[in-house]
Order: sequence, then structure tokens, then C-alpha cells
Amino acid sequence: MRTYKAVIAYDGSAFCGFALQKHKRSVLGALQEGFKRVGIEGEILGASRTDKGVHATRQVISFKNAYLHTYDTHALLALLNTKLYPHIALRSIQCVDWGFHPRFSAKWRAYRFLLSSSSPNPFLARYVSYAKIGDKARFASALGMFKGEHNFLLFKKNGSYTQHNRREIFNIAYYSHSGLDIVYVRGNGFLRSQVRLMVGAALSVSRGEMSMQALGEQLLAKKRHYYYPIAPQGLYLCGIGY
Repeated sequence: MRTYKAVIAYDGSAFCGFALQKHKRSVLGALQEGFKRVGIEGEILGASRTDKGVHATRQVISFKNAYLHTYDTHALLALLNTKLYPHIALRSIQCVDWGFHPRFSAKWRAYRFLLSSSSPNPFLARYVSYAKIGDKARFASALGMFKGEHNFLLFKKNGSYTQHNRREIFNIAYYSHSGLDIVYVRGNGFLRSQVRLMVGAALSVSRGEMSMQALGEQLLAKKRHYYYPIAPQGLYLCGIGY
């Protein structure tokens, strides 16, 4: 039995999230169906359970199979992509050490958030989050507060269980590209909806709806001032590091 690692991209607007859900279409469910159609069955593991509407450009999965050595990996990649089209694409497949686990072996994960303050474009509505940034300097300063290790208890979606809520943000940056405002964040892990809550809180500070002091209190897990994750359409899982 061999272990394989694959890097995949997907259009999150076509799914109700990565994880399997009863009576709802998921990325994992579509992967299982596509793999089964080429004779590959068994458990598929993912590095990150993205939420409904969240996209990925470089999600990582793994699976085990005893017979894949009979395939040329390029041929297998092309074959699988015909079964997963149009909402999922495999970017690469490689054989890895037996003990590899896409989630637990990962050292960091990175997300990119695409924001636009212009009038919503129906052709981009599934791929960009429309949100108004107030003072851009305050927005950048608010984002900078998240860098480092913190207790993100008040920056996760209610009802999600984790053994602990401490996560470390290695890098967080804000820049503009092709008319879009982009936030890039890389950390050792993220809680459910954490990135959407972080960016939403920073937007609130930029518009003067919340003070930097209030943001600091929430980051210290003292008091929740900002409650609602912003729209997921512009969020992309863009890298996993090992």
C-alpha cells in the first residue's frame, strides 16, 4: 500500500464546504466519487476543512492505494481531471512517505482574501467579497495586531470545538492588485471562520465602527466586540507548507 499526496484547486461556490455533509454536496464527496470512477477507493484526507463558499488554489489531500504504480502519474492526473471537471482540478500527484498526513504533517497554512469596494459584479460575485474599507492605514494597523501567537477564542465560529484556541500568525499583509484589495495571512493553523472574523474586525476598525482598543480586548479573549464573519466568496486557501 502506497501513500500519495495531491495538490488540488476547487471552486468553493459549488460546494457546502470541504468535509462530508449529509444530503449536501461537498468537495470531499466529489473527490470520492471521481476517484471511484477510475477504480481508486478508500479514505481521502485533507489538510484543511474549508467552509461553504471558500475556494482553494493549493489544498493538499492524501490517499492510499496498492495499484497506482501501474499508472503513469501524468496520465492518472489527466484521467482524474476529466472526472472532477469543472469544479475541481488536481494540480499534481506524488508518492510520499507512508506516515504523511496532510493535516497533521503541515507546518503552516496560508489564505488569500480578495476584497472589492466597488459595485458588485454578478460575474465576480462568487469569487470576490464586496466590503468597504474605510481608512486603509487603520485597516493595515488592525491586521498587524493579529501577528504572533494569540488565544483566538473570540475569533472562531460559535459551536466549533477545538482542544485549544491558541494559534500563531506568522505573516499578515495587505496590498492592492488589479483593482482589488488583498489580505494574505499565513499561520500554523486556523480555527473555523477565523480568517473571515479577523478581516471583518479589521474592516470594522477601518470604518470607525470599532476601536483598536476594542479589537485588542477581543484578541486577548476578554470581550467580544465583533461577531459576524464576512462573506466567504473572496477567501482562498492558497498554500500548505510541510
